[in-house]
Amino acid sequence: MVLPSTENLKARLPKDNTDEDQRLENLKSNLRLAYKLAAKANRRSHLNNKRLYDRNAKPREFNVQDLVYLYNPALKPSLTRKFAKPWIGPCQITKKISELNYKIVDEKGTLQVVHINRLRKSFNPELWNPKPRQKPERNAPKRLAKPQNANGNSQGDFKIGPYPLVCPKNSETRTEHEPQSRHP
Repeated sequence: MVLPSTENLKARLPKDNTDEDQRLENLKSNLRLAYKLAAKANRRSHLNNKRLYDRNAKPREFNVQDLVYLYNPALKPSLTRKFAKPWIGPCQITKKISELNYKIVDEKGTLQVVHINRLRKSFNPELWNPKPRQKPERNAPKRLAKPQNANGNSQGDFKIGPYPLVCPKNSETRTEHEPQSRHP
């Protein structure tokens, strides 16, 4: 087996002495040509894929207030694909965002924006049972008023110290710099 030597690995330049500016211009023109060819091939491939997709695509459109089923193939961890129900619903269309996207609301009141490919029309309006949305009542927590002594401190088990620290009441006798002893 013959291994390449360092002479074989060197860049092979043309024998004529072309200056660096000419080489740079050649490189730029070759890159522009490669970019144009790639863009043209990309456009051609996109049009071919669109033609193949449109062959089987059926134009569909939904109106606001229509009932639809939502396709959701995601499985819960405990279920198998055999017993899964991929169509959820019915849901109601609340807004048409574009030709392909719709905003829907399910019976629980959850809003979603979905693509038209995930929707299927429902023909039974009796199935629509939206649950009334209940606003949770936000009551402020009741605070018990504790009686205060002559110093202004509450007579509870704790006194509030400096900053947001809570100190036990028996620490009132300590000075701030004196460490608390472990033995009584």
